[in-house]
Amino acid sequence: MVIISNGFSKFHLSAAAVEANRRGILSAFLTGAYPTPLVRSILSLPGLRSNRKLKRLMARAEPLDDNRIRSLFLPELLYHLSHGLHSESALIGSLRAYGRAAIPHVKRAAKENARIYHYRAGCGGDSLTVARDSGLIALCDHSIAHPAAVDELVENHGVLRRQTNSGKISSFWRYVQSDIDRADAVLVNSDFVESTFRFVGFDRLPLNVIYLGVDDAFLSHVPERKGAGEAFRLLFAGSFEKRKGAEVVIDALRRLGNFPWQLEIAGKLHPELVKKNQEFFADPRIKNLGMLSRKELAEVMTQADIFVFPSLAEGSARVVFEALACGCYVVTTPNSGSIVEHGVHGSVVPPGDSEAVTLAIEEAYRSRRQTAEIGLRNSQLIKSKYLQCNYGDQLEELYKKLLNRA
Repeated sequence: MVIISNGFSKFHLSAAAVEANRRGILSAFLTGAYPTPLVRSILSLPGLRSNRKLKRLMARAEPLDDNRIRSLFLPELLYHLSHGLHSESALIGSLRAYGRAAIPHVKRAAKENARIYHYRAGCGGDSLTVARDSGLIALCDHSIAHPAAVDELVENHGVLRRQTNSGKISSFWRYVQSDIDRADAVLVNSDFVESTFRFVGFDRLPLNVIYLGVDDAFLSHVPERKGAGEAFRLLFAGSFEKRKGAEVVIDALRRLGNFPWQLEIAGKLHPELVKKNQEFFADPRIKNLGMLSRKELAEVMTQADIFVFPSLAEGSARVVFEALACGCYVVTTPNSGSIVEHGVHGSVVPPGDSEAVTLAIEEAYRSRRQTAEIGLRNSQLIKSKYLQCNYGDQLEELYKKLLNRA
């Protein structure tokens, strides 16, 4: 039996919990704010049903029995408040609060024969100490580049130059790293993340790689793809910020030739970026869609010709898998941690290279028929090999391996 601790927001460990539950091995699912029966009844009141933020909360519901779910609502509230305050110490405080709130649930599950504590890096804290004292195997799930590498990747346009960055690591990433270092085994979600661990000299613990693929909930929203329109539609999804390649996108589109393209941005715009690039955002070909529901995102993705995501530092970006599932041709970097192969699923460009992004988009436009055919094959690939159940199968095998090793 396994305890799965998701942390805050809609994270891939919710899919892990669903798959563990299907296999009869889920002891408890710990998470932040969640639509429990009480929350559902409150949010069904008139005046609350149409609120977009509350709708996103309702969308966190998973096909799990309510008696398996442990909602740690208050720590997530602190987490969102800390973001509003732009306080790193407050952010760490919210993670500490989550770890403490998880303790009684970990103790209870351990008494009920749980054997593995599968937790999100940064959300272990004091509960990790309790889990190990209770004899549980501690499996840390980390979904971005190694904590000692993230900031350097952003600063150096996606390139690692120092073998260790311990002197510059922020307090937040140092706290996350402490959860990794105290684990019995680590799970990462791409070969790219594994490479950053190896680069900084991580070799003490078993390091396992499982790609996530696309979850059932998203696939249920994907509509049938229609034929290409006159305009060449580009799409970026996620927080439009430096780490995710926003500056690269801006520079690349300024270089584009005079053909009928348009860019849609599905996500939050970074205020500093908007301030520095007012002329770019004033261009009528640029459209900010804001934060979308996953259903809305699926609809937009099936209308896009190219998904542009030149990220500098990821784990394995879920939006890339989603774009592939929706039939997009993808332009991305090795740092997105995706399965995209250059010339097979789209174009893989060097991180930080805006000129390469421009050339990739222009080439895709010149070969629109081939671009559409690649998108169709991308959709078929995801539906054959990268489903939630495939992720669950590999996860179950990892649990068995850890138990046998123990």
